[in-house]
Amino acid sequence: MWRHYTRQNKLRLILTAALIIGSVIFFISSTPSSSQDNSNITPTLFVHGFKGGPGSFNTMLDRFEDKQLGQKEMVIYVSTEGKLSIRGNFSGSRYPFIQVIFEKNRATLHQQTLWLQELMRKLQTDYGIQQINMVGHSMGGLASANFLVQDDGTYPTVEKLVVMGSPFLGIDKQEYFEMNTGEALADLRIDAKALTALIGSKKSFPDHIEVLAIAGRIDGKYTNENTDKVVKQKGYDGGDGLVSVSSALGIKQMVSKNNYHQEVIQDASATHSGLHEHSDVDQSIAEFLW
Repeated sequence: MWRHYTRQNKLRLILTAALIIGSVIFFISSTPSSSQDNSNITPTLFVHGFKGGPGSFNTMLDRFEDKQLGQKEMVIYVSTEGKLSIRGNFSGSRYPFIQVIFEKNRATLHQQTLWLQELMRKLQTDYGIQQINMVGHSMGGLASANFLVQDDGTYPTVEKLVVMGSPFLGIDKQEYFEMNTGEALADLRIDAKALTALIGSKKSFPDHIEVLAIAGRIDGKYTNENTDKVVKQKGYDGGDGLVSVSSALGIKQMVSKNNYHQEVIQDASATHSGLHEHSDVDQSIAEFLW
């Protein structure tokens, strides 16, 4: 009977079979193991920014794997409606990586925070995760911090947070808002109510969390030593081409002095979208987390 099938019918049959097998493998690999104890592992959650996606952290995670710092073991897709689709499972390794992908990658800060709450709840209830680290690029850092100030103690305990190029004091580039669209833009302006509320939530920010803020500086005036002095100079605040140094380090206003750390990455490749591709950023994150 097979020889009477047309080439098109054969191809359709093969693709259908492959789809069924792939779906079964996906379901099996995404089903939590009830017998596995994950209470002692500390995953790191990677959250992309405005308009981001898989490419935001794929290559960084590949580099971390090459250096044997950990393994990407789970990807959590969040649909526009907030439905979670989870691929992968935990192997028991000490420091697994979890990559978060928002289908609606221009959603408001409030909406992204709700999604983070839901996936954190699922990691705890379905996978037994008790503690976790977070790494956020750009708006992903804002959403991570906003999640923390609204943490009611029912989620895994966040031990360390890394924010890179995250505009805690907003973006002061009018042309950026003219050339982009999306609900999130209202939360990224320097006078945004969401950012004002976030920065003003110092009392709600958990006092045990260690924070590393990373800023890019593509000109020659900043160093880690003179940052505070330079940003006070009226009319000047360099940055990564989009987010100023002072804005990227703005989380400093929310974190206790003893728990706050910062790095200003200074060279021409430390652009906003280049931060997650920069070897110095890799090193800073690796040393801080692991």
